[in-house]
Amino acid sequence: MIHPTPRLRFAPSPTGSLHLGGARTAMYNWAAARALGGTFLLRIEDTDQARSTDASLQVILDGLRWLGIDWDEGPGTAGQYGPYFQMQRLELYRATADRLLASGHAYPCYCTPERLEQLREQQKAAKSSWIGYDGRCRDLTAAQRAAHEAQGLRANLRFRMPEARVIAVHDLIRGHVEVNTKELDDWVMLRPDGVPLYNFACVVDDIGMRITHVVRGEEHFLNGIKQRLLFEALDAECPVYAHIPLILNQKGGKLSKRDPGVKSVLEYRDEGFPAEAVFNYIALLGWGFAADRDVFTRDEMVAAFRIENVGKAGAKFDPEKLQWMCGEYIRRMPPAQLLDRARPWLPHVPAAAFTSHRAWLENAAASYQERVQLFGELGPKLGWLFADPVPDEAARKNLSKDPASRQWLAAWADVLAAGDLPPSWPHDRAGADDHVKLPSKKDQPEPACRFATPQRIEAECRAFVERLGVKFGSFVHPVRAALTGTDKGPGLFDVVFLLGKDACVRRLRAAAAG
Repeated sequence: MIHPTPRLRFAPSPTGSLHLGGARTAMYNWAAARALGGTFLLRIEDTDQARSTDASLQVILDGLRWLGIDWDEGPGTAGQYGPYFQMQRLELYRATADRLLASGHAYPCYCTPERLEQLREQQKAAKSSWIGYDGRCRDLTAAQRAAHEAQGLRANLRFRMPEARVIAVHDLIRGHVEVNTKELDDWVMLRPDGVPLYNFACVVDDIGMRITHVVRGEEHFLNGIKQRLLFEALDAECPVYAHIPLILNQKGGKLSKRDPGVKSVLEYRDEGFPAEAVFNYIALLGWGFAADRDVFTRDEMVAAFRIENVGKAGAKFDPEKLQWMCGEYIRRMPPAQLLDRARPWLPHVPAAAFTSHRAWLENAAASYQERVQLFGELGPKLGWLFADPVPDEAARKNLSKDPASRQWLAAWADVLAAGDLPPSWPHDRAGADDHVKLPSKKDQPEPACRFATPQRIEAECRAFVERLGVKFGSFVHPVRAALTGTDKGPGLFDVVFLLGKDACVRRLRAAAAG
């Protein structure tokens, strides 16, 4: 009988990084468990000892935690159905294998790897419609088995598949499907060293851990048929299966880690992708929240999630949409939160500045909030605030476009030097009215401030340009180039406010001097 509480699991192998496909599988299991009021557990399938590493395990755990996918049972979390590492469960597999041998559902196979490879090559050469094990050891007599043992041959244990039996299954996503067992060969359950293979260990663990629902990739569908028969042989109820479709690349093929924009989960973290945006986007790779909304919270996903609503067709991974979604999340953050989240990518900002010049830094972050999609983009864009910039090619063109621009820069430097701009970094800006929130909006009232605000700086600048008798755009471009070293960025008057008097005057005069 199925355990009354829904129980779902994610069972990665610690042989590499956590990528999009694995993250989505974990997420759908987690969301289904939370939606059903059940339990989500993490099981580590570490039987590939040649490739399994503690480092890979840590990468997987860190990736899940970063995405906010927590588990109720598993590594680091107590549970009554452990251990949760397969290599700590070998005695359970051996005992179950002995039970299947006794019931006739399994048998020892003495075929060597060389013999099996030769068999495959012969089948391919004959263009056989059947590629698989030929059942050579299926019905050995006791005497034949004893003879093989006397030769020192060590046996794999194979599951005895029923011959030509039609298995009807209902998959929550694929619907009603029928498979004839003649399409499947007798598969290896246990190696001679007692280490189980996937299908066998998976069933033993799902029984032992009371798993009620199995959500995994569609590439495991035929494994599900094999496992269903093993549940039957062990007189255990099979979980409900849901095999989710592949994630596709832009060409419609299976997504690969070599496809453009594809990274491991921790690479997204390290490059400054907001975790909640990555979570949100991965959730949409096969499932839809609402017809009119793509952005939602974890709690909203749990409230709406039904595994049977996952689509049957593969979903295409679109790196541009992922970046767009990251930008959406960043734009919705209060400047204080944006600054805190982006702090790891601001190594050029002294730690003390996050307290002593907090409001100024929040304004600096806010000035780019509409212009960045990743936390990692903020640091390079703010570089001009902390050191005099080296003009890029676009800035150099703007500085040299009009022969009179150097005179304009020098003249405006004199205006600013005589004005009431806030002081510049790194001097103490206490009392410099850094609480003025940027970017400035023309439709907002000018805040009370004893220093020049972006609005007042703009008014004075326009009056100055009018006295010069030049086009405003012609004036703005070389000024921006002199102050920031580029032709892009926040509003020019936000730039002036953030830089402060000393830095603005120094940079304008340096550019004017050529």
